[in-house]
Amino acid sequence: MTNGTSIENQLKDWLDQLAPEHKQVLMGMLIEDDRLQRSARLEFATVQLRRLCSERNLEWDAMAEGERESFLDNLIRENELYATQVGRTSLTLVAPCHHCGREMTPSDLYRIYFGERPPSIERTSAMLMVMDMDTEAHFPLVPEDEIMIGRLDPHRGIRPDVDLARYDPASRISRRHARITTRGHQFFIEDLGSANGTVINGRTRLKPQEPYPLANGDVVKIGETTLKFVG
Repeated sequence: MTNGTSIENQLKDWLDQLAPEHKQVLMGMLIEDDRLQRSARLEFATVQLRRLCSERNLEWDAMAEGERESFLDNLIRENELYATQVGRTSLTLVAPCHHCGREMTPSDLYRIYFGERPPSIERTSAMLMVMDMDTEAHFPLVPEDEIMIGRLDPHRGIRPDVDLARYDPASRISRRHARITTRGHQFFIEDLGSANGTVINGRTRLKPQEPYPLANGDVVKIGETTLKFVG
């Protein structure tokens, strides 16, 4: 019998001797301790993310959740590219975890932030899926938010909620191409005067600044990139 197994058996014997009300108190203490640890990890990750944003002249607290996810996705891709080309583990410096002392990476911050934070009150009820691509990609759409669709341009401070830059090799998508809004449970898409237009189901070319109601399964062509609305 290993030492670990022996300790486990001793603990089980000790628990069996506890009165039910004492077991309940103990479980409450353990749950509270786990909650505090999760809260501390989330606070650590948030502090690091604020610092990383500040170094890039961005403000973490002013970002929507979609922007935060895109920011972390970009950091992770930068580090993967750096590791491939230079042979080092990480380009982005993150403080070691104050719980375990392990060096942290943007991927760790992503897991902590999106895994430990309390669930959002708002729930995703629809999404845009990129079609005709080797890799599957989708963008959740949150009701009540105004969702910008376009192409990232950090030099001009343009950071759309749905950044299609990687799916637009010919740069046919405008930086601020279109936007999605909601009224009640209905989603609308609106072209913002883009250079190459927005077409619904291959036949309806949107007029600029005129919202168009989206239905489940609608195919939306943004420039030369095809999306499917699911909702």
